[in-house]
Amino acid sequence: MKTVHFSIDLKSFFIGALTLGGILLLANFTPAEKAKPESDIIDTRRFQVVAGEREAIILDTQTGRFIVSPAYIGQPRWVNGDFEELANRSKK
Repeated sequence: MKTVHFSIDLKSFFIGALTLGGILLLANFTPAEKAKPESDIIDTRRFQVVAGEREAIILDTQTGRFIVSPAYIGQPRWVNGDFEELANRSKK
């Protein structure tokens, strides 16, 4: 029975490794137009919610406006606010 021997030189190994790396890079490449998120995904990331046991705050990160549900006994209500308005009040 014959014995089969495989041997590869160092030059062939590096050429194969570089070729494989290039193919993997090209396979994972996405054009810049497709890399941007869709508009409906951007809109869902626009709002942030922070909720506690009794309070909840919804923040619009694009405009800086927020809605607070204060903690008190009775009917729930929502209070509107704006960061710019609050900053101007505190400066006065």
